[in-house]
Amino acid sequence: MKSRTEIEQPYDTFKNTIHADRSYMSDDFQLQRWTFVNFIALILHYRIYALLKSHDMLGKYSQKDVMEHLERISMLRIGNEWKISEIPKKLRTAIEDLGIPIM
Repeated sequence: MKSRTEIEQPYDTFKNTIHADRSYMSDDFQLQRWTFVNFIALILHYRIYALLKSHDMLGKYSQKDVMEHLERISMLRIGNEWKISEIPKKLRTAIEDLGIPIM
């Protein structure tokens, strides 16, 4: 049986970390897409938590820290080629320590 905290924590994360408490969608199809994308974000949030916990790095980073750092990475189209943007050394170190594959 799950405790109240185990049940409420994902809702709190959904609302306060992912900021998915309001949809502003105008039709059912948009709402389904919005819900799907936010569900994927929630899954990623808890996968990052599991990585931090398994690498004993929860004292150094939070899921929000990691997500904020990862969102700075982007793909750039240069001519006909796609390249990954420059990754700062501190972020690269964290990514390598967590074992997150970045192309």
